[in-house]
Amino acid sequence: MFIGKYYLHADDKGRLRIPLKFRYNMGTAGIYAMYSADGCLSLITAETANKMLEKFESMVTVAAGESLNNARILISSMCELSEDNQGRFTLMPEAKKYANISKDVVFVGLGNKIELWDVERWEAHCRGEKYDYLYKSNFESVNPELTF
Repeated sequence: MFIGKYYLHADDKGRLRIPLKFRYNMGTAGIYAMYSADGCLSLITAETANKMLEKFESMVTVAAGESLNNARILISSMCELSEDNQGRFTLMPEAKKYANISKDVVFVGLGNKIELWDVERWEAHCRGEKYDYLYKSNFESVNPELTF
């Protein structure tokens, strides 16, 4: 379980490190990053990723227009994080752009996943400010059965 929040800074090469308390709960089977609602990224374990993909497979068919489009966006945004021998990882440029990630980030524990936010966007979100982000309308229409 992931709870709490941790503020960190990317190094000069843009590398980040998952906070130690979160890292121990992630295991060794792989960590995946993907777009998430509100313009942040979700970091999930391989186990959670597999459960989510199973839900998509049972709901999405070739004829399921909106559901299929949402599945395409979410699944195509997933990438496995590769950590170096010091536990650092670099996000793909598309993911950084989507979440507006700069040098200052916050990792937020949310039960079975971790959200990765740009600090300024996180603070705006906590103040209840409205802002636009890529695929906002898609996330607003995601079937509640697909939440994880």
